[in-house]
Amino acid sequence: MSLILSIDVGTSGTKALLLDEALKPMGKVESRDNPLARDTLGRAEHNPKALRDTFFEVCRRTVGERASDVSLIVVTSYQFGLLLADQRGEPLTNISTFVDTRAQSHHAEFATHVNLNEAYRRTGCPPIFQYPTNRLHLMRGTEHEVVKRARYVWDSKAYLMFLLTGRSITDHSTANSLGCLDLNGRWDEELITATGFEIGHFPEIVDGATTRVPLLPSVRAELGLSERAEVAVGLYDGAALAAALSGFEEGIAVGNFGTSGMFRLPMTAPVEDARGGLIQSCMLRKGLFFNGAGINNATSASNWFLREILKEPVTYLRTHDLSEPGARGVICFPYLSGERDASIGTLGMGTFLGVRETTKDVDMGRAVLEGVAFSFLLVKQRLDPLHTISELRVGGGATANTLWMTILANVLQIPVRTSGDPEMGILGAASLALSGGDNSAMRQRAREITKDSHLIEPTPALMSLYGEIADRYLAMRDQLLPVLRSYHGLLAP
Repeated sequence: MSLILSIDVGTSGTKALLLDEALKPMGKVESRDNPLARDTLGRAEHNPKALRDTFFEVCRRTVGERASDVSLIVVTSYQFGLLLADQRGEPLTNISTFVDTRAQSHHAEFATHVNLNEAYRRTGCPPIFQYPTNRLHLMRGTEHEVVKRARYVWDSKAYLMFLLTGRSITDHSTANSLGCLDLNGRWDEELITATGFEIGHFPEIVDGATTRVPLLPSVRAELGLSERAEVAVGLYDGAALAAALSGFEEGIAVGNFGTSGMFRLPMTAPVEDARGGLIQSCMLRKGLFFNGAGINNATSASNWFLREILKEPVTYLRTHDLSEPGARGVICFPYLSGERDASIGTLGMGTFLGVRETTKDVDMGRAVLEGVAFSFLLVKQRLDPLHTISELRVGGGATANTLWMTILANVLQIPVRTSGDPEMGILGAASLALSGGDNSAMRQRAREITKDSHLIEPTPALMSLYGEIADRYLAMRDQLLPVLRSYHGLLAP
């Protein structure tokens, strides 16, 4: 029997599962944390050697005595990772992640060397500081010896592919998050030159849906695999989730609802959000984009409220009654970690409005849930002004909170479909590899994967109520930037 080893390398952990060609699990999920090295300066990195050890340990534990039956390894990994390596592929730096904020203060300097609005039009990457192009420009000026020795500039996928195959390759969707891949799927020479690097530093880009590469003999030996085993390059983790939930079916949006969130829609062309720089056009392959945005604050906001205000466990919001819809006039902007758009960006912070002497903790709790839902609505409005989206399919831990998913359905005014299976990324990565670019086959697998999912329909009364609240909420959001700039002591632009 031919088996598939599907591996999901995320910011918080690495997990893997052994599957047959019908996507039936052949054991249990093996997982291990990926600790982030953090400090007060904003550092948030993975140690690449520790990540390598974790990766192979999880693989060994997953294949166990079935290693010789594995014919295909499938890998999905996180976006926005950045690693520099030398001529031999040995890491010169740690892998910085999206939550690393050390380059934040450098963004204004970077903007004097690059027209960020023009770069957005060419790459589909909004003008926010988190893209590694900004970090690379900073490193060129501050880490001279490291940059001088650098032969490779890698994202997370390129590093893993080098470990497995000895080749410097990545897929379009992971490469996009470096911030310098153009909308035709080529490295943007002008932008890369502005960072102080050259195109030759960057990995070869391949079609992640169709490309399979031989494994290094040393990797086969380490894992006990046969000579027929090869690796499918795959896509980034959010796209793998979409492969499982919808198979990139037209008109079906896909979201993630965990510590952070995601709202994206498969489309045949990029979308530019000239108004607010919110929408990222992420190329999956030629002719297919996964447009939308990430949302910094999802359960991170609710967990903060539970932990610091209510002193309750995370399950509290699932099992206790909260305030009525509209939270008795309390509004929350849940931007504890800023947000991923040009207006709020890193200036954002958690804010409550409408708090009175009569306000109760259940009002504030409901306002947090509604505020996160309005973050999803903002992305939907910018992405889909003609209301073509018929359904949102969402994965992640917060989907277990039926109240929150009901709020989301009524705020977005579309049905929300949730799945209780926590391993959608692993299943989607395997489905994508098996499909080999055949969308009909992938969509059929998605229907099978989601056959036991739960559909939450919005109701007319709540849609009307949340429509009125949303108009006020988003109007106030538009006025937040000058307030935030004043709070931070910044002069008006």
